[in-house]
Amino acid sequence: MNFNYFKKGFTLIELIIVICIMSIIFSYSLINLGSIGSLENKIDVDVFDNELLCFINRAKVYCREKNVSGYIRFDLNRRNITFNNDIEEISKMDLPEKFNIISSTGNNIIMINSSGVLGDSCSIEFKDRNGNRHCITICVGSFYAEVKF
Repeated sequence: MNFNYFKKGFTLIELIIVICIMSIIFSYSLINLGSIGSLENKIDVDVFDNELLCFINRAKVYCREKNVSGYIRFDLNRRNITFNNDIEEISKMDLPEKFNIISSTGNNIIMINSSGVLGDSCSIEFKDRNGNRHCITICVGSFYAEVKF
C-alpha cells in the first residue's frame, strides 16, 4: 500500500467543519452572554428593591428607638437616598451603577414621625441598566414598610 498521497495538514473539508463547529459554539456563547446580562440586571433590580425596603425600615426603627422624627430624601441629581433627622444626616444609600431615579412623589421626601410611622405614601420610579422602568409604591401609616410593585 502506498500512502504517499496522504500529506500532512488539513483538507479543505476538515477546515470547513472546524470553522462551522467553532461558529456554532461562538454563537451559542453570545446568546448566553446576553442572557447573563439581563439576569444580572434583574438581580440588581431585586437587590435594590430589598435594600430600599431595609433602608426605610431601619430609618423607621431609628426614629422609634430615639423618639425623634426624620425624613428620607431622594436626591435625583446625586443619585442617592439619605435619611436625616432634624439635625444631621444619619445614613445614605447610593443607587446601583446606571440606575436612575426618575421621580418620587411628595417633593422627593418621606416623613417619619417619632413613633416610626410613615407620614406619606409615595411612589418611586426608577430606570434600570436596560432602560426598563420600575415603580415602587410605599404605603402610609403602617409600622412596617412594604414595597408594592
